[in-house]
Amino acid sequence: MRAKEFVQEGKEKLDKATEKALPNANSFPELDNSSPYHSYRFGIALAGMPDYPMPLDGPTQQKLVTIGYTEADEEIIKATGKHLGFRGIVLTSKKSQELSDTNTVSPVAQWMKKS
Repeated sequence: MRAKEFVQEGKEKLDKATEKALPNANSFPELDNSSPYHSYRFGIALAGMPDYPMPLDGPTQQKLVTIGYTEADEEIIKATGKHLGFRGIVLTSKKSQELSDTNTVSPVAQWMKKS
């Protein structure tokens, strides 16, 4: 069954056949698809409920995040922001680094050297 067969644009109510075919259907007016971030977060939260509840907003909410891996990337991001009148908020330091508990030794056995 295709969505257009049971979802009809502009109607206030589902028709009787659709009501009977879709058990426990819910609509969430607050989750507007014109900005799908909250709909996405709702979908992710479904996977963990009820044992692992998750907040609706993540650490950056609906804000754009850029990552400049190189100085050239950072220069482009800053120039674009300046040109368009946007100012970024620094979230992390300029260099990435491994955490102290990161495994830096390969778990794969060392190769046997042929003599």
